[in-house]
Amino acid sequence: MNIGIAAIGRLSEDTGGKNYIIHFFRELSRERPPHSFTLFLSSGERSKLDLGPIEWLNVVEIPNSSRTPLHKVVAEQLRLPGYIGREKIDVMYYPGNFISLFSSVPAVLNIRAVAHFYGATYGIGGVRRIVRSLLMPPSARKAKAIIAPSEDIKRDVVRFMDIPETKIHVIPHGVDLTLFEVKINHDAPESELLLNRYRLRSGEYLLYVSALWRYKNQDKLIHAHAELVRQGHSDLKLVLVGKGTGTDRAYLDEIHSLPKLLGTESLVLFTGALAQSDLRYLYAHARVFVFPSSYESFGNPIFEAWASGIPVAASNVHSFPEIIGKGDRAAGLLFDPKDISSITASIARLISDPILRSELVRRGHERAEQFTWELCLRRTLSLIERVMA
Repeated sequence: MNIGIAAIGRLSEDTGGKNYIIHFFRELSRERPPHSFTLFLSSGERSKLDLGPIEWLNVVEIPNSSRTPLHKVVAEQLRLPGYIGREKIDVMYYPGNFISLFSSVPAVLNIRAVAHFYGATYGIGGVRRIVRSLLMPPSARKAKAIIAPSEDIKRDVVRFMDIPETKIHVIPHGVDLTLFEVKINHDAPESELLLNRYRLRSGEYLLYVSALWRYKNQDKLIHAHAELVRQGHSDLKLVLVGKGTGTDRAYLDEIHSLPKLLGTESLVLFTGALAQSDLRYLYAHARVFVFPSSYESFGNPIFEAWASGIPVAASNVHSFPEIIGKGDRAAGLLFDPKDISSITASIARLISDPILRSELVRRGHERAEQFTWELCLRRTLSLIERVMA
């Protein structure tokens, strides 16, 4: 069976999508199922995936398909079907929310986010919102099967697109437990070098990892951190890892100037985007991982923090309660992402209560072990095979 996988567009602008493709093919290399694979990419994007020569993988680059979002849409909808026919694909897998509507090849669609159905609340507005609203419902209807990374996304697909639940399969993403192995990363010489580079001390900083977009509420986190400093945690730093690709310039300027206004300029660090090979060391030495986003379909950084032995405080909306868990099985603390005092209180508990901290670290690591890329790949391939059969 020749399985086609579409990953057209600028992968560097979508960290979640990029990491998904990287880990998908890394696991394919380990599993080596009895199929051939064809990966459709935009020209110039292969190097960003660190894919060397693979005998069972055919990479087809589509020129002029990533210059703008419009170029991506045109290539995916009007040009890709021709490439699919030429490569004699038996079944297509689309991990990026839409299928090629004019292709007759059976398709499995992964819907990773439906934020645009909530209006401009989560930063999806203008042309992007119109395009997603036009393409996603017919894509979902035409696909033979749909993958959602969480029950929350599944509910939204049913709610907004009127798709039968039986057509939607929840297959969570995974975490690379080897890459984020806490003891190895904590003790590695590279770890000390990274801390020295950013003038950080082990266990004396809060960590946030994700894109710098307004709905992810970095401004609220910066305010919460300033409140903790005022409460006596005068040496506690805040490290924000990520970039603002696709966001509004005004918000980036706002959050970069906010620490100075709050008197915490020397304690707040913006690193920009970091490769996971460096990021693992920041996780290993963080005091608390904080994720105040108002919307996430899965929340990969939470699992990376758990694998790294770091306690987690996260928002209480959308997929977060499902991911964190409830009651005496919860693997983290939940807070209202719009309430600075709620964020502050959760972080303060994790800082000041060593028994709670230790218990949540234990539960978090156990939870991370249940979500591996190996399991994600196997379940995805099984679904693709069933669609083809």
